[in-house]
Amino acid sequence: MPARLIREEGPAKVWSLLGSRDTARVEAMLGLYAKLFPQYAHYVPRMRRRAEFGEERRAGHVVHYWLVEVDGRPAALRTFRYVRGRHVGLAHALAVDPAYRAVTVGGQRLSMFLVHACLDQIIADSKRLGDEAALGMVNEVESPHLMEHYKRNGILELPVKYVEPVFPAENDARTREQEIALVHFAPMFLGFLPDALLGIRTYTSEMISNFALAFLVDHYGLPAEHPRVQAVLESIPVLSQEAAWKRQ
Repeated sequence: MPARLIREEGPAKVWSLLGSRDTARVEAMLGLYAKLFPQYAHYVPRMRRRAEFGEERRAGHVVHYWLVEVDGRPAALRTFRYVRGRHVGLAHALAVDPAYRAVTVGGQRLSMFLVHACLDQIIADSKRLGDEAALGMVNEVESPHLMEHYKRNGILELPVKYVEPVFPAENDARTREQEIALVHFAPMFLGFLPDALLGIRTYTSEMISNFALAFLVDHYGLPAEHPRVQAVLESIPVLSQEAAWKRQ
């Protein structure tokens, strides 16, 4: 069954891959992932296996794997999820092949088009499921340069000392506890793209905690009491709703 075309604008077509069994497009996406994220290439077997199943295989999560084609050629990928219990989207991988980084779609660079398209998607997910409105998208951001770029494009830098858990290559002989013990942690920024239609223009301490737990516990599966999870939570400053709105 071919992948589902979910969006077409200008030269770009966005294909939804999960559960499609569209082997050619799945492999094109995974090839881009391995090429553009060599440090995470050991995740490809997990991703290939995940692509065999639909978006809602895991209770409480709606997962999306997108391949973007420009003029019929693989140009970019985007993976992300909507976490129902947290009312937020989590952005995972976003990569554009260097040959296509100057492409514009709807007046935006292809990368920023995708950032906003996945916000639209998680808002649609929450509405379809009858949930409370999704607050927005949260992004793990690797470098100060990229964080500054995102800030110029409406993404808020969250005041938290966040770390990304990087898991080892799969080994069926290990238990989950042994696998977690082998995780190394990479410092990251967290960026938040709010749903402006909700009137959300900033954040509170509670929101930041919710976002961090969505990534570390709900997505990565770390225990809430893990020392690194607790250190992230303890790094969040106390921000009241009133103080948050004064920062606007």
